Amino acid sequence: VVSTQSTGSSGINAEYGTQGNDKKYNVVETYKTRDTRLAICFVACLFSGYGCLHDYLHPFPESKTVLAICSLSYFTITGLLYVWEWFVEKGTFFEGELNGVQVRLSSFIPRYCGDYTLIGEGYSDTGNNNMKITKCISTWLDENGTVLPEMIEKEADNIYQSIFKSKSQ
Repeated sequence: VVSTQSTGSSGINAEYGTQGNDKKYNVVETYKTRDTRLAICFVACLFSGYGCLHDYLHPFPESKTVLAICSLSYFTITGLLYVWEWFVEKGTFFEGELNGVQVRLSSFIPRYCGDYTLIGEGYSDTGNNNMKITKCISTWLDENGTVLPEMIEKEADNIYQSIFKSKSQ
């Protein structure tokens, strides 16, 4: 349950578990890893687009080498994208900053298992704070399968306390 509210051209403030317009946390969301993913996709699309354009201007027998190079480049860059997602992003769904502390939230749920793991990481010049919560997915659901926002807000409060409050004390 992450809602975002635009704050103009300076960025986006993320609000966790808020009701109405009151801001509970003032964490500015950053998009470094998502921008990198988009850049990788853009380069792959450039190779694909150039191959299509060159084939249109110079029909197939003449464009065979360029098409081969562009196709191999596209699939190589797509492979790089998968490596980026698996080893760098690692299930990250939020990155932000508050008072010089870089925050990263990620999650995963193993196959055929009901345990959901939520990981909060905070990085700053003074040190690192990490928190890992593993609970059954039913902790945040009622009997009908409806998400319980108050339970998610409680977990968000725990992560916020673990990552930010120890930095300010």
